[in-house]
Amino acid sequence: MSGESSHRRNARCLKALALLYLALVGASFLLVYGDAYEPAVHLLLFLAACSVGVTASVAVVLLPAEQFSWGFSGGVYALLAASTAMMTFFSGGTSSELYLLFFPLLLAAALHGSWRVALWAFVSVLLFYALAVLPGLLNEEADASVAAPVLYRLGILGLTGVFVAVVYRLSAGGGEEEDSIVSDEDGSLLLERVEREISARRGVQVAVILVDPGRGVEDVEALLERVRARIAEPVLLGEGTVFGLVLSGVGDREIESAARRALAAAGSLGARETRAGVAVYPRDARSAEDLLVAAGRALEAAFEVDSPSAIVLAGRRVTREEERRAAR
Repeated sequence: MSGESSHRRNARCLKALALLYLALVGASFLLVYGDAYEPAVHLLLFLAACSVGVTASVAVVLLPAEQFSWGFSGGVYALLAASTAMMTFFSGGTSSELYLLFFPLLLAAALHGSWRVALWAFVSVLLFYALAVLPGLLNEEADASVAAPVLYRLGILGLTGVFVAVVYRLSAGGGEEEDSIVSDEDGSLLLERVEREISARRGVQVAVILVDPGRGVEDVEALLERVRARIAEPVLLGEGTVFGLVLSGVGDREIESAARRALAAAGSLGARETRAGVAVYPRDARSAEDLLVAAGRALEAAFEVDSPSAIVLAGRRVTREEERRAAR
């Protein structure tokens, strides 16, 4: 994504969905316990199922944007789909009307700009709804009058997922993968990202991590995908293998941990000599330009460390050998 951090976009989509889901759970509660609702309802179990969705939604609203990786986002959709399926099962199963709560999950998943999240949500919705209605279909008393509505609903959910995928594909122009790695030839994109974080979070630490995985990495794209999923959105600098990360609203321990994880990811893909330079606003620089310069100097200093893997944090060095000695 060339414009904004994928974590921030994922957070915005999921937080909006979480607020909507809370409202829908409240409406479902009123519907199920209304006089006009005919299917049998298991009171305590239905409330327990509702509490799962409510707890997950509240947690999503409160979590920081840095938490919302692609994998985490897919997990949230799976959890909400499971909660909705339990609500459906305990409010009538095959005759429950709460299957309608699955549709917002499918539509919201398409807004992330990632086919992986959309596919994960689609599979979760179909799987968990099928599990919710399966006991009713296997009942000896079930006949065509029970199976037909269920198959119709499964078909509608499936068609909705296909429609969302087609619309998304057309809007993307059938071109490049939507979450392909960002390449920044002159550093302007990374600078813009740092400026945006500093202006949006005045008084909060903003860290720039520059990582050089060396020439031994077997698959640079796989490395960047792994960093994106586990740490933050990487920006590939130029035509080499050096990339940058921007973290905001985190402490020194989290920043160092992110740098170590980036080097560990490179090492797991064959890198033998890895280096990282870290600079933190406002401690190490007072502007975005100076922050990038400080991070660049820290990366240069990392190559002076006599160790296979080294991290320099704007003035002090942290090598893997020192970490091992400290652990002892």
